[in-house]
Amino acid sequence: MNENSSFFLLVVLFLALVGVGSVYWYSFRQKRRQGQSNAYLEALEYTVEGNDRLAIQKYKDAIREDSENVAAYIRLGDLLRKRGLLQNAIRIHKDLTLRGNLTTEQRIRILKSLLLDYELSADYEQAVSTARKILSMERNPELWIIQQLVDLYEKSNRWKDAVEIVAQHQKKLPPEYQSRIALYYVFQGLRLMEQGSGKDARVNFKEALKKDASCAAAYYYLGKSYKQEDRLEDAVNYWKKLCFNVPEKAYIVFPELEKAWFEMGRFADAESLYLEMMASGKNGLKPGLALTEIYSKKGDHESALEILRRLEDEYPDSTEVISQKVSVLFNKGQYKQAATQALTFFNKERENLSKVFRCRKCDFTIKEPAWVCPQCKELDTFI
Repeated sequence: MNENSSFFLLVVLFLALVGVGSVYWYSFRQKRRQGQSNAYLEALEYTVEGNDRLAIQKYKDAIREDSENVAAYIRLGDLLRKRGLLQNAIRIHKDLTLRGNLTTEQRIRILKSLLLDYELSADYEQAVSTARKILSMERNPELWIIQQLVDLYEKSNRWKDAVEIVAQHQKKLPPEYQSRIALYYVFQGLRLMEQGSGKDARVNFKEALKKDASCAAAYYYLGKSYKQEDRLEDAVNYWKKLCFNVPEKAYIVFPELEKAWFEMGRFADAESLYLEMMASGKNGLKPGLALTEIYSKKGDHESALEILRRLEDEYPDSTEVISQKVSVLFNKGQYKQAATQALTFFNKERENLSKVFRCRKCDFTIKEPAWVCPQCKELDTFI
């Protein structure tokens, strides 16, 4: 055998050894991956079944078999968070972010889990930072990420940031977020009021009304701001606007208005306001009750009773009307009528209650006796 033949034979033997080694290595990897896949799939099955304890164990097995199984790490951290082990979850998810071979999709998925970790542990600063990273990485972010960031800004009183993020994503957010923007301006104004800057505060309150003309808080605090500067007429004007623009919440300024008008020597204006609101035909219950209070304090019990009779016709189930009527009758000295009115009400309430069965577990009510609760499915819980 010459020298060339020997060299050629060595090359062939070398290539054969490499081939055998490659086949062996590939077979080993496949077996390892198959084991990993089985452990991971079992973990997923246990997760779906709600068996967290076994799922955690299987995710750990999958990680031991393949430390590159990022999904297993993420899900393990999620389960630990679910079980209240927040610091463990944070450590797992945070360590994952340090890996250099992650795809963009993997990195975003990790950050979403980390966001939930921080939010649940009330670490709002880190949660906000994480949410902003996700938004910077996603071209079309999920709605819940945006809502989560808004919620975090609210919890940390970062009203200006909340305004900006809602305005930036207003097309994606539900319409009710526009009302929340109005409140953000109100809260910014309140902060300025506390600092003694009433004028700047009012700029924010008025901006809130531009965003939502039915923002009761804006009207209320505009009046409060003017009152702090002894500008009672301006205060009254905004409180009256609340009464007619947001009548269902007008009652919150009734005490403020009555006090202001009393100081101005124009208490009769309160009576006129309540009569006007009742005449409008909307939300007349609270103005009517406030009016009967005025008549009662003046000793005009007949006028008070006349208003209450009208309210009884419009709001027959109102406990406030009944209570007020009993009080007026008692103050008028008609004790028997007051007692009769009270007994009639309580007997009616007792009759209504006796016709209803309530579940001890979930408070679900039903008019017929039942031994399985339709809502919580518990047995023999109705009383």
